[in-house]
Amino acid sequence: MARASELYPLPLSVLLERFEREIAGGDEVYGVAKAQVWRPDPARDLTTLHFGQPLGTPLGPAAGPHTQLAQNLLAGWLGGARFFELKTVQVLDELELPRPCIHAPNVGYNVEWSQELHVPESAVEYAKAWLLVHHAAERLGIPALPLFDLSVGYDLAGIRGEKVTRFLDVMRDASALLDSLRGDVTIDTPTCISRTLTLSTFHGCPAGEIEGIATYLMRERGLDVVVKLNPTLLGEAALGELLHERLGYRHIALDSHSFEADLKWDQLMAMVPRLRHVAAEEGVGFGVKFSNTLVCRSPEPPFGAGDMYLSGPPLHPIAATLAARFIDATASEVPVTFSAGVDAQNFADVVAAGIAPVTTCTDLLKGKGYGRLKGYLDALEKRMAAAGVERLDDLPRTPAAQWAAAVVADPRYAHAANRAAPRKVGTRLVLLDCLTCDKCQPVCPNLAIQDMALPVGSFPAGLVRFGGGAWSVEPGEPLVVRKRHQITILADACNRCGQCDPTCPEEGGPFATKPNLFLDARAWEEHPGRDGFRFEGAALLWREAGVIQRWCPRADGGSTWNIPGGTLTLAADFTVLGAEGAGVADLRHARLLSMCHDTLRCVTGWRPPAPVPHGVPVA
Repeated sequence: MARASELYPLPLSVLLERFEREIAGGDEVYGVAKAQVWRPDPARDLTTLHFGQPLGTPLGPAAGPHTQLAQNLLAGWLGGARFFELKTVQVLDELELPRPCIHAPNVGYNVEWSQELHVPESAVEYAKAWLLVHHAAERLGIPALPLFDLSVGYDLAGIRGEKVTRFLDVMRDASALLDSLRGDVTIDTPTCISRTLTLSTFHGCPAGEIEGIATYLMRERGLDVVVKLNPTLLGEAALGELLHERLGYRHIALDSHSFEADLKWDQLMAMVPRLRHVAAEEGVGFGVKFSNTLVCRSPEPPFGAGDMYLSGPPLHPIAATLAARFIDATASEVPVTFSAGVDAQNFADVVAAGIAPVTTCTDLLKGKGYGRLKGYLDALEKRMAAAGVERLDDLPRTPAAQWAAAVVADPRYAHAANRAAPRKVGTRLVLLDCLTCDKCQPVCPNLAIQDMALPVGSFPAGLVRFGGGAWSVEPGEPLVVRKRHQITILADACNRCGQCDPTCPEEGGPFATKPNLFLDARAWEEHPGRDGFRFEGAALLWREAGVIQRWCPRADGGSTWNIPGGTLTLAADFTVLGAEGAGVADLRHARLLSMCHDTLRCVTGWRPPAPVPHGVPVA
């Protein structure tokens, strides 16, 4: 089967091994600082119900880059997320997406809008995550209480097709899939991964199509359904006045066609009673969500001149205005969920407006990543303490119109407060020694940026000229490593979304500059243009500009080094013992491969790097 994806999911055994190692020692678990792992406060009960199902907290990641891979979902759970709107699945699962596809230095833009895995792969990832979360809950002594919420799109024909139908069947009864994956996970888990679903109504989806899909999902699939609505419901004039005049984002151009093609307010008001009637007949839940991203054009992200999708701070007042209008129009009788510019400062306000669950995305693409989630729940617990309530459901409600008016008036959502991007220092990234500030690591939704320890110092090398069985060594530049702490990109988990670039103080983008480590042979073979490392048994391969070197340790402490033109046999101190073929070889490359061999072995097994010796100190 052809692959368009940049992602090669890691086996459950590898993910479990990492979890067990990191809870046993170290400061972090799956990129979340141990101090930021959320544990329920016995004095504050944050549990609630979503269509009758228990939910440990009303918080989680929105459908997007944080809900596609198993490790992402586990990291979110560790941070305190309990509601997971899974990445939107659709029948077209071989999409070619632009790279980079995410740019969120302050506000958020993306051109990523659907799952990047094949649909059956998505089912496997969600099942792996289901097992991981329940295993982690047992090991940490924390109630699991997750709710996995499916997301599908974008037309009725595709959703009714065999591919998506099979996916929905498996999510309702995953017993066979879970048994095939379980391995060392001995804890019993529910076999129904999900019976709730958020319908992503993509831009331009007609009103009749939306109603038809929702009706099908409730009547024929027996699912609780939330319909995610678009910001265009506000109307072009009203939305333009809010975005451009009140908030000051005049550089963001709206797409007039999207307002013409999208669902209109009067169509929504006519549709809602009919869908509520279907839900009542079928004994399932029905609600709406505010909001989807906003189709627009902007000169800020590196996507070119085409359409892109806005999220983050400017979307929050837009979605809040729509949510309040809907709540008032329906007399609070229709459940409303929310996702638009949510962060630790406004999460409790959204919940106090009677809205739950609440999901976030753009904020998690910033410093601390998944570790930011605990701050959301801390703020909610403080809100409950100030109100003198112990149960979330007893939290006093803020009238929706009052909440939305306060949001629109808050200057922190205006362009003036969000124009500054993370500062660049004027230098360019290189393969090894960068600033090593680690700002890139937590913003990666896939946890693809890993530590790599190298010996520090200046290591003598030389140029080897060889041919006809003879060789000579000339003086050459030493290999210089200034910092022990280096980073590598786990290529299998990196979809080159690009979000590490605006976060990095240097130019060049870690995803594009730092050494890649390929675990899956397919990832290596299907991306011949990407430089990086790959293990082949005991040997370490290094590919640079399409040229491959192979370094393999020998039992006597020496090594065999295959390069274009021949093979060199080296002693432990890199003295040349033999040569076949003909050419010129720079021993700096052999030294670097030797250094990387052991530390990258640790990364492949998710084991801590072994202590490394230091070379000659570097001035």
